[in-house]
Amino acid sequence: MNSDKMKAIIASYWRYVRQCPMVALEANCQLEAFNDGGQADVLVISKDGLLIETEVKVSLDDFRRDRHKLKHRHLKENDGRWPTHYFYFAVPYVIANKVGMLCEQLYPYAGVLGTRGGDEYDVEVYRQPRVRIAKKLSLLQVTRMAREQSATLCRLAKEVAELRAKRAELGGN
Repeated sequence: MNSDKMKAIIASYWRYVRQCPMVALEANCQLEAFNDGGQADVLVISKDGLLIETEVKVSLDDFRRDRHKLKHRHLKENDGRWPTHYFYFAVPYVIANKVGMLCEQLYPYAGVLGTRGGDEYDVEVYRQPRVRIAKKLSLLQVTRMAREQSATLCRLAKEVAELRAKRAELGGN
C-alpha cells in the first residue's frame, strides 16, 4: 500500500466515518502565511472546531525518521503555539501495534490509526492521542485550509485529465 492510497483512505475516514466538516490533504499544518513546520498529510477540522493532524507513514523506518521534524518539537512542548489539538499517525495495520508502543517513547502526544487498505470503514484506532493545548482556529486559518484544499483538488483533477489523455492516446477508453 502506498502513501497516496493511505491518504485517500484516511481523508475519507475523517470525512465520512467521523463526519468532520472539513478535510484537507497536504495542507500547511500551521495554517499560517509562512510555514516552518511543513505539510500535514491530512488536516481536519472536527465538528467541534478542533484541528486534527494526521501523518501517513508506510513503514517503521518512515515513522522513526519523522522525529527529526521541527513540528514534533512544538507538538511535544504543548505550549499552545501549534494549532493542532490532536495528532495521529496513520500506518498499515501490520505495524500499528508496534507504532503504538513506540509512540510512548518518541511521540507521547500522538494517536495511531491502522488501516488494511480497503476503504474508510477499514480504519481502526490503535492508540488515542492526548489532547493538546491549542487556540480555536481563526477564520483566516480556516480560509487558508480551504484554499490549500482547493489547490490540491485542482492539482489532482489536472493529473486525472493528463492520465485520461495518455490512456486515450494508447487506445484505451
